[in-house]
Amino acid sequence: MTSNADEAPPLLQGLAPILPDGPTLALVLGSFPSVASLESAQYYGHAQNRFWYVLAHCGVIEASDEPYAERIAAVRRRGLAIWDLYARVRRQGSGDDRIRDAEPNAVGTLLAERGPFPILLNGRRSREWRRHFGALNAEVVELPSTSPRPLHWNTPASRSAALGEWCAALRSVGMPSR
Repeated sequence: MTSNADEAPPLLQGLAPILPDGPTLALVLGSFPSVASLESAQYYGHAQNRFWYVLAHCGVIEASDEPYAERIAAVRRRGLAIWDLYARVRRQGSGDDRIRDAEPNAVGTLLAERGPFPILLNGRRSREWRRHFGALNAEVVELPSTSPRPLHWNTPASRSAALGEWCAALRSVGMPSR
């Protein structure tokens, strides 16, 4: 007899990419949606994730609390794509450290069809990037994670530094600045 603790978590399916209406200026690439994001079918759907706050602070969207559809429309108009490293994973909870049996998304196909464009790694996921996509010819920019877990959002100085990195990266690919 096996216990529930011995059973593998179910295979979770990620979200479809958000693609710009016109040319792709950059792709923000996270790891895999949180439980809250999967339940709401919205990228960065956890209330404490700072992604939408960062985009508002940097001038990409109007406000982090505007309706999701409006945020997505603004991102698409600006030429920003949003996706994740993984299409499917096994995971209990939302922590990246719990990801198992990860299947990468077709980032190479996206680059071939819409590229070239820089990849903005949300969470400095360079190890995972190199393991799955190291052969792809793309500029890769590692950025602080917008997840509620990292410590760089806990003090004014570290928060300012993280916001500065994000805004500089977004400006470098043609996004507006405030």
